[in-house]
Parts: sequence; structure tokens; C-alpha cells
Amino acid sequence: MDFSNKEDLAKIDSKWKNIEFDSNKIYEKKIRDFITDEHVDIMVKYLYVKAYVEKENYDKYKKMYKKMQLKRVGYLDIDSFNIIIESFMKNGYLKEFPIPINKKGKILNGSHRLSCCLYFNINPYVVEFDEEDHTYDLEWFKNNDFSLEEINEIISVKNGLYIQYSEKKVDLNNVYAAMISPINEEGILAIDRFTKHANFLKENGIKGLFICGNTGNGINLSIDVKKSIVQTALSLKDFSVICHVGANTEKEIFDFVNYINETDVVCIACMPPYKIMNDFESIKRFYEQLAALSKKPVLMYHIPAITGIDLCYSQIVELLNINNIIGIKFTDSNLEKLNLIAKNVENKYIFFGKDDLLYDGLTNGATGGIGGCYNLFPSFVCNIINGNNPIENQEKLNFCIKKLRSIYPKIPGGEFVLKSLMLKKEMLDDDFLAELRRF
Repeated sequence: MDFSNKEDLAKIDSKWKNIEFDSNKIYEKKIRDFITDEHVDIMVKYLYVKAYVEKENYDKYKKMYKKMQLKRVGYLDIDSFNIIIESFMKNGYLKEFPIPINKKGKILNGSHRLSCCLYFNINPYVVEFDEEDHTYDLEWFKNNDFSLEEINEIISVKNGLYIQYSEKKVDLNNVYAAMISPINEEGILAIDRFTKHANFLKENGIKGLFICGNTGNGINLSIDVKKSIVQTALSLKDFSVICHVGANTEKEIFDFVNYINETDVVCIACMPPYKIMNDFESIKRFYEQLAALSKKPVLMYHIPAITGIDLCYSQIVELLNINNIIGIKFTDSNLEKLNLIAKNVENKYIFFGKDDLLYDGLTNGATGGIGGCYNLFPSFVCNIINGNNPIENQEKLNFCIKKLRSIYPKIPGGEFVLKSLMLKKEMLDDDFLAELRRF
């Protein structure tokens, strides 16, 4: 067959080539609309297209594609698929071969061409028919002998493409306050206090909220309270919201991620459940699963003071290279390691988490900061990060931290300066805080 011969291409689409349709009803549809949970078979075909064009891992993805096709239709016609790929490479998308969809926008046929559209970044032309669609979801793959590793890769590719083709690209702020979680006597979120505090932060220059983290005692909160925090944070205007999804078990984490996937949270972060995993291989496996499951981009954690796990430079880089991990919350005083990461890892967010070393972290390559003290001294923090007399403001911040340390005991796993905010107690004394802020 001739790759550029339209008659040969028509023979490939045998089911639909004789179906009549009005050419005036052909229209362009966004490729992102076809990245769905109902048709993840397209991801396997995408992986084959990528391997065929780039000539990498070809045998691996040919085998996966072959396995899927034999299960789906009982035969393999890989030569025809290659013809379609070559046609896309030479001709782009041919409008006279629209992809048939039903009235709900679900694909009826043409998934090979659709996988090419995904790879070559082309919006396909479609035409509607009044027919029911078929489904090849994850359950289909599980029931047809695909391994957990294969399924995780399919999920990871799907979510990665979903983010890639999102109209709103991820653009994180450089300042995120590790938000408190004020809980009332009934054990639920005190929404009025949460909102009041968020507005205080905004008035002082912080428009990024990092919710359900260690400062907010997120690991120990119920799923219902965490959902309430997410809903409240997202209801506020002008805030970029990152949600920490860490919990004591993987199941709790993954259940929460499934909830977050359907919200407007811009990004998730997660500290691995370190009480049940304390070696690099288990941590890597965890982040691979998390990144594959999440429709949101992921920030990994490096916080050895809490986890007891001091990842080396090469291990951190290996984790940062996992698909859908876009950066790191680096809470470690090892500035040499931070600097090495910043110099050698491109296009990743590096948020520094040591408040008393914030300026040093920024001068060693951090792209921004996430911290608990931002709740109390947002103007100092904003000045440090935005370069307004940063050394002087770091000195002011450190003076306040030192003074607080002399008054409030340190809480393991939580920010010591926010003790009474995290627990079911009243706010820190307003006069005392005002005095510190005036410094």
C-alpha cells in the first residue's frame, strides 16, 4: 500500500468507509475531549505510535499493542496501523476521513487515527452518528491479563496527556502558606476562622494556600474534614491551592487523590506514609503509583527530619523524573544538595521548606517557598522571596521564630508556632502576634 494513497487508507477503515455522511456536518473537536477513562485503549496505541516514530522501546509497545488487539478483536493488522502513522507523518490529518462519534461525543471507531492525533498534537475532525459506543476501560484491561505495571503505565500516560492538553497549564505561585486547619469543638472545620485567616494572608501578599500539610495536621484529619478544607479553600477568590494528600496508609491517600482529581486544586503534594515504607524502592513505587493515579501534577517530598529518610541527590533526581512529578518540597538544611538539584534538574519547581533558611534556600536555587511561619509573618516572607531587602527581612523572620520557640514547645510533625491553631484551642493571642508583626 502507498502511504499517501487515500484509497488504500480508506480500505483500512473498513467498518465505516461505506457509511454515508454529510460532509457539511464534519467539524473539528479538541483532542483533549478523547482522553477519558472509558477508552484507555487509545493510550496503548499512543505508546505504539510513539515507539514507532521515535524508534525507542518498539518491541515492548508492539507486544503490548498486539496483546490488546488479540483480546479486543482477535487478530493483529499492524501493517495497516503503520500505514496510518506514516500517512500522518507525511500528510497530517485528512479531513475526508472523519472520526465517527455518537451524540454524546464518544468515539465509535477510528481509535488508531485518534492515537496519532494525540502523538502529533492534532485536533481530529469528527462526524456524529446515532449509535451506542463501546468501552475499553481499566476494568477491561484488568480482566484481560494486563499486569499491574502495564496498567499503571497506561494510567500514567493518560493523566500525563490530560495535563499536557489542558487549556490551563499549571503555573504555580512562588509563595504558599502551609495553611492552618482551625477545628472547632464539634471536630469540624471552623470555616469562618479559616476564611478570615486566608484573607489576612491575601492582604499581606500571599495568594497561595498549601492545605492539609503538616502545619494543618492533615495526616491526622478525617477525609470529611479534609474535603471541607478543600471546598473552603477553593471557594475563596484569587488563591492558587495545592493540596497535600498524605495520610497514614496508601489507601487513604489514593482515595483522597480520587476526590481531588475532580476538583480545581492546581497541584497535589505528598509525603509518603513513612511509617510503613522506609526504603527507596518502596518510596519510588509509591510515587509512581501516585503520579499515575493523579490527574493533577505532583510535588514530591523531601523532609528527613520527619520521615527519617535522607534521600541522596541521585535518588531525588530519579523521583523527579517520574512522569507527572513537576517538582519537590525540599525541607532540608543541606543547601549543597539543594544547589546540586537546582543546577542539574530542568523545568521543575523547587519549593524550600525551612523557614529560618529561606533566603539561603532561594540563593541556592529554590524557585519558591512553602512554610508554616508564613501564616504569622507573610510580609517578611514575601519580601524575602520577592527580593525586597531579603537579608533584613530574613533577620526579622528569624528573630520572631526564635522568640516563639522560647514560648511554645515544639510539636513533632507540626509547626511549633501554630500549636493553638492546629489543635482545638483559641487563636494565638492577637496582641502578642501584632507585637511580633510590628518588630
